[in-house]
Amino acid sequence: MTDKIVVLSTCGSEEEAERIASHLVERRLAACVQVLPRIRSIYRWKGAVEKSEEWLLTIKTTRALFEP
Repeated sequence: MTDKIVVLSTCGSEEEAERIASHLVERRLAACVQVLPRIRSIYRWKGAVEKSEEWLLTIKTTRALFEP
């Protein structure tokens, strides 16, 4: 088994996504973070179907650096 993993996370704005991605790479918590713009999420929240725009982060890191 490899120690390399990919973590997916979303952000509510482009600015937040850029800030988190830069922070992870600068602190060597991720080797690379890809920011995918404006994905449309449809989900159930508190009994209602919601829709929102999000930015997807694809975070390339290791198991040792990932804290769930």
